[in-house]
Amino acid sequence: MDVKKNIPLILGLSIPIIMILFVAGSIYLPGLFIQPKFNFLYATGENYYYNRHYSVQNGRLIKNEFDYPEDYTGSRTEPRLYIHDIVKNENQEISFSEAQKLTLNSNSQSPDGFEIDCGRRTQGIFFIFVDFSRDCSTRFIKGHNTSKKLNIQLSGSSYGHFQFLGWIIE
Repeated sequence: MDVKKNIPLILGLSIPIIMILFVAGSIYLPGLFIQPKFNFLYATGENYYYNRHYSVQNGRLIKNEFDYPEDYTGSRTEPRLYIHDIVKNENQEISFSEAQKLTLNSNSQSPDGFEIDCGRRTQGIFFIFVDFSRDCSTRFIKGHNTSKKLNIQLSGSSYGHFQFLGWIIE
């Protein structure tokens, strides 16, 4: 085989392969080198009013006092608090008094540029009759052109609610 005669053929076949490698590299390489660094605090509970129990003011967790409506017949249990270890992708339940000692950043975006988001549910074949609704029983941490599924502990059942409270600042 004479290489000099086949240079246009070799070049024509190698350009698409190089482009595919470039696109794949630009998609997958950022996820290998840029990792989230900040753990976060969240609350979960089956109570409809779970998101009114806790809030963050001046970097500290506070418990809000509120009265249930007289006609409310649901659960009146307090939400459970968890620290999510971002490196291990594990959760540790903590008490309210332990959580009050943490310094929290309640911005939706972490100091290193990541956010917690619901997953997406797709139903259908080849984008025909597809439902792109949110599936909030699955959470992801997204940022810097990468995303990672989070192992979030929901209280009780898979219908437990999730409330992001803040990024833990060391």
